[in-house]
Amino acid sequence: MGNLVVEDAVRRVRARQVTRRAALQGAAGLAAVIGLGQCQARAEEATPAPSGPVTIAAHRLTNPRGFAWDGDGVLHVALAGSGGAGLLGPDEGGGYATTGISGIVARIEQGRPVTVSDDLPSTTVSGKRTLGPASVAFVGDELFVLEDANAMAFRRDSNRPDGVYRVAPDGTLDLIADTAVWSAANPAAFQPADYNAEGELMGMVTIGDALWVVESNIGQVLRISLDGAIERVADLSENHPIPTSPAVSPTGSVYVGFLTPAPYGDGTSRVVEVMPDGTVTEVWTGLTMVTAVATAPDGTLYAAEMATGNTSKPPYVAPETGRIVRRTADGGLEEVATHVNYPVALAFGPDSALYVAAPSLGSLDPDGYILRIDMAAPGPHDVRAVAALAGGRDFSALHTDYFGDVAPPAEAPAMAEAATVTATSEAAAAGGETIRIDGGNFYFEPNAVEIPAAAPVTFEIVNITQIPHNFSIDALGVSVDLAPEETGKVTITAPAGTYEFYCNLPGHKAAGMVGTLTVR
Repeated sequence: MGNLVVEDAVRRVRARQVTRRAALQGAAGLAAVIGLGQCQARAEEATPAPSGPVTIAAHRLTNPRGFAWDGDGVLHVALAGSGGAGLLGPDEGGGYATTGISGIVARIEQGRPVTVSDDLPSTTVSGKRTLGPASVAFVGDELFVLEDANAMAFRRDSNRPDGVYRVAPDGTLDLIADTAVWSAANPAAFQPADYNAEGELMGMVTIGDALWVVESNIGQVLRISLDGAIERVADLSENHPIPTSPAVSPTGSVYVGFLTPAPYGDGTSRVVEVMPDGTVTEVWTGLTMVTAVATAPDGTLYAAEMATGNTSKPPYVAPETGRIVRRTADGGLEEVATHVNYPVALAFGPDSALYVAAPSLGSLDPDGYILRIDMAAPGPHDVRAVAALAGGRDFSALHTDYFGDVAPPAEAPAMAEAATVTATSEAAAAGGETIRIDGGNFYFEPNAVEIPAAAPVTFEIVNITQIPHNFSIDALGVSVDLAPEETGKVTITAPAGTYEFYCNLPGHKAAGMVGTLTVR
């Protein structure tokens, strides 16, 4: 996705991480593990029930990218996948990649992905930047997918080149336009240091009976007809601004935002309107690291900012600093949603709600999601508590393999302060010691407990919330499921040591539902 992950950050990830991932996947089982198999294996996991202004529209997505709705209002999404078992590299920048066929086009049913087309090319660079299916769009009843796994020359021998494909009802693909060949034959005016002659596709929308595609590395807006003809509507390459996912304007043109080159300073991005005749007009300034734009039913313009408060040194960005903003009447901005974890796609649904996909990087597993924001509810909305329910990775500052040494925002919610409860050996020996632990959203209270070794202690776990929780200690074989407002009990006799207890529901541990049991 253009220069979405700065190359300095990519180089920080060691090649051994990629090798380890490739070994874990295995070539033979890649498609089943990454593709439809993962969707089916998680089918019994319920999507959290809708409530409040921010809800989960879809989860268990492997690197979600652009999405669109069919005529029946069914959401479809491009899933870039997670590369594969083929190890490639190093490239000119010293980065490694894995490649495979883990990309998917999926429709969303009851919040979960159901495969429409699978075995699509996918490439993961240095363990965190994923290239694959980049967007989907409908022209009438026909579904199209934008493929981008072959950028950066990692897959020169691919039998499925980058470009636009028609998705048949049986999931097979028909190449409509090979944008890589066309871009190489039609260079833009400006060529950046990381120039890729074949381009790097980012987003796609439908206008009339044509598809408008934004290519981010070279910097261009293309119009592609259904007979495969490609036309460059606008050359946006000057100074390498890195255009990102577009939105259709009320006049039938497109709005395009820019990621901008590193170091992604606050307020340095903008949105332009690209007319069918190629005229480019600036319509919104003062933005930061825009990955996508969206147009509301009333014509108001919205933008997804991947990260804010960025630093001047690699890796520049921190998790949970992204946001969704609305253009005000005076050309300024106001926040709609905050602490969004690297948003990557944005669109209004047929229900007039705003949908946002995340995260755009750092994921190798099906922990991506699409959030629905009710525009009738006043904001801004801090989305972290809801996003945690989607089962995402713990994007804490400790994950330096993915984010370098940049910390999350200082105001990020912390775990509950440690409150240690100690059981006495005398009471435990008499069989009368009971420790109560409350399970809240999303914490345990107390979250630090001490008990004597080799003595039975009863734990009373009380779910004080309206959603399910769990109490698990893997090393001791303990797992207690708790329905809303339910109390569970378990008696533990443990050898000396330190043990972790946590809630094993997707995303709950990451949100802070974890504690320590010390046995002395």
